[in-house]
Amino acid sequence: MAARLLLIEDDASIARFVELALDGLPDHDLEAPAVELTVVASLREARAALAAGGWQLVISDLMLPDGSAESLLAEGLALGAGAPPWVVFSAGVQEERRATLAARGVACLLRKPVPLMELLDTIAGLLRQRPPVSAAPPAPPPVADPVQQHFGGDRALFDSFRSGCLARFADDLAQGHAAQAGGDAAALRRVAHGLKAVLVLIGEPELAAQARALEDATAACAPGQPLPPGWEPLAFGLEGLRAAAGLS
Repeated sequence: MAARLLLIEDDASIARFVELALDGLPDHDLEAPAVELTVVASLREARAALAAGGWQLVISDLMLPDGSAESLLAEGLALGAGAPPWVVFSAGVQEERRATLAARGVACLLRKPVPLMELLDTIAGLLRQRPPVSAAPPAPPPVADPVQQHFGGDRALFDSFRSGCLARFADDLAQGHAAQAGGDAAALRRVAHGLKAVLVLIGEPELAAQARALEDATAACAPGQPLPPGWEPLAFGLEGLRAAAGLS
């Protein structure tokens, strides 16, 4: 019987990365069970899915459109009898929050962007009821080739993922332009938050750094203040990637 995994993630590119990774789990670990993945993109959907039960593993981002997934943990959903193991999958968690997450039932924390092999090892270990490779893995050292760093050397998998990301950048650009025009710092922050990990995964560290800087700047933007600069050059970079791939 396939193990049922719940992924709580609002970024379509990251969700696709996990989906592609899990397709290769049986080849990666012959002892790991087959996996049936369900993706939800909000706290509301996550609560409904968790209430239905039957999950063997939950992987969750923290920052979602309607709030933080940490509220689910605060409600004790990872601590009850029979609760599935939880993996927090986030681009940035400060050290002081690790202890809080662990106390609320988090089995493992993976830092976005997580290398493919680390993700597969962690999931396989948890599904076989043994400890993951590392409860708090350090950020991987930077290397020149994202195919090796994040996709285990699988060029076809990388190319497929990158093509999907470039196509979905059209949605990110539309959301970012709308947030910029409306002066919506929170919406612009969500766009930047999603882009920063995706851009690292597809081998664009400079644009990823711009997205990270924009996320930090919008987080510090008080209500009523003008939006910080940063979206225009980031959008220009995204448009350039799409143009180079023949996308309008």
